[in-house]
Amino acid sequence: MSAHAHDHDTGQPLLPVEEARRRVLDAVAPLPPRRLSLRDAHGCVLAEDVAAPGDLPPFTSSAMDGFAVRAADVAGATIDAPTPLRIVGRVAMGRASGVAVGPGEAVAVPTGGVIPEGADAVVPIERCVVDGDLVRVLQGEPPGRHVRRAGEDARRGERLVPRGRRLLAGEVGLLASAGIADVAVHPRARVLVVSTGDELVEPGEATGPGRIPDANSLTLHGQIVEAGAIPVPAGIVPDDADALLEALAAHRQRADVFVSSGGVSVGERDPVKRAFRARSDVRFVEVAMQPGKPQAFGTVHGRPFFGLPGNPVSVFVSFEVFVRPALMAMMGRPPDRPEVTATLESDIGGPPEKTRFARVRVRREDGRWTASSTGGRQSNLLSTVARANGLAVIPPGVAVARAGEPCRVMLFRDADEVPS
Repeated sequence: MSAHAHDHDTGQPLLPVEEARRRVLDAVAPLPPRRLSLRDAHGCVLAEDVAAPGDLPPFTSSAMDGFAVRAADVAGATIDAPTPLRIVGRVAMGRASGVAVGPGEAVAVPTGGVIPEGADAVVPIERCVVDGDLVRVLQGEPPGRHVRRAGEDARRGERLVPRGRRLLAGEVGLLASAGIADVAVHPRARVLVVSTGDELVEPGEATGPGRIPDANSLTLHGQIVEAGAIPVPAGIVPDDADALLEALAAHRQRADVFVSSGGVSVGERDPVKRAFRARSDVRFVEVAMQPGKPQAFGTVHGRPFFGLPGNPVSVFVSFEVFVRPALMAMMGRPPDRPEVTATLESDIGGPPEKTRFARVRVRREDGRWTASSTGGRQSNLLSTVARANGLAVIPPGVAVARAGEPCRVMLFRDADEVPS
């Protein structure tokens, strides 16, 4: 879309979505690394290569309950002609073997127990018959059978997890098995959430004429958690610029990012505009998108600040298009949602000078993706989000995306998680 596109209703120039998103991503950087325990680091991106401090596993152990033996001693053992071996000891879990296996000897060993010196195989207990101080082996085992060698998972100094990898269950388990307790990661971003508006009350409080529950802060709370970041609720502030500035200042040590909703349009009482209109580090723009045209972005107290519109669907879409990618980049993760190409099941219209983000329900049917609209395009219809699992992206220049045509869809739920 040309940077000189204009709003159909106001005639004002509009900033293309791609340019607005580029400005945001260019202005943020990964958060400085912090050392966190493995429990706290789960889900974070590793900021350094992590090498094995020792061999993994650290000692040679048994993979079965049975008897540690010399393979050569039992090579000819059969059910009809079992090989008798003298039991010379038993390995206790959590201790060194304390015994060696010589010719004609065996040592009882549990799964995970240390293989005693001299043994090179384990005969499972079900292939043995114990007779006093003897064990009769009913089937031979080749060298190395049922033996877990020290260092077979990783050698000392070998890289276990590379820098830039997100730590999920497998990575955390591997590091824990190597005895590593904490790692340097890009931490979860802490996101201060402020709702502005004299009309707002907390959900559950009495409303009355002109008073509505604050849905935006809870919507943002959920989106922040789903992005892997940490929401920091700051509550509702009235339509007062000083109150907004005080809220941001009061919580600045608890946050890496500020997000407000409401107060960024052209109204005389819009608190975000009045709070920052004299500052050069916060810009107010009209973005060529629907919903979510009015946006503010800049730096406050050295932290990224996002001023989102007040309508609830505009808040949801603005977060997905601008805030979530920024948070992901700050946490060292790829910024983009997964996307599919789906066939539209109905026409989707709108102002052709804007990129439209239509709420759709995506399904996989007969080997292809289909997308159906979940309702009208008005920015107050939050039910259209609750029924959807994706945003169909209708590019500028397309007045109507027709049923049967392919369309790019950003997924904000798992593709198989289709609300009923």
